[in-house]
Amino acid sequence: MEKAAAAAHAIPLASPSPQVSRIGNPNVFALCAFGFSLLLLGVELTFAHAAAGGALYGVLFAGALEFIAGMWLLAKGESYLSSIVTLFGAWLLGYFLYMTHGRGLGLFNSAGAAAYILALLPPIAFLAIPALKWRRGVLSAAFVSLFLLVLALGLSVMLASTPLKYAAGVLAFASMFFIWWLAVRNVLELLHEH
Repeated sequence: MEKAAAAAHAIPLASPSPQVSRIGNPNVFALCAFGFSLLLLGVELTFAHAAAGGALYGVLFAGALEFIAGMWLLAKGESYLSSIVTLFGAWLLGYFLYMTHGRGLGLFNSAGAAAYILALLPPIAFLAIPALKWRRGVLSAAFVSLFLLVLALGLSVMLASTPLKYAAGVLAFASMFFIWWLAVRNVLELLHEH
């Protein structure tokens, strides 16, 4: 009974075959890395703007690990979760490159940054549909908080709004909480596999 309850709360939405499950579960490192970057973003946006450099490298770290995890999940046949972490991973890598290489090439500006951020809203909404339909509470809450975070952050950049920037920071902490809650569930699921 306890094992069934733990499995119902874990992120994987497909039951992998016994052979496929032997290649591991990348959910834990993808979710931990994503939460890590959200924590750094929250710190930067709410009370320590000087942490911007650390937050930017957190974006690179999370983007790389999420993209790798997404490919791993795709190989395992978990297309829904793969779509989620691959999208966020690739987006984070693109954002890192825009903020660094794009700035170096003179391509960076507030309008471009706002557009890049806000363009993530439709995919977040599309990917949230199964979680909401299947009533995955924590995953649904993560999507809602991420949607609101991206909206507030994009608008704060577009409008140069300090209150929206602060709101985005608070939402980064909320998103981190739900993402790490999912990570803990996946860690606990690993305990039941052995």
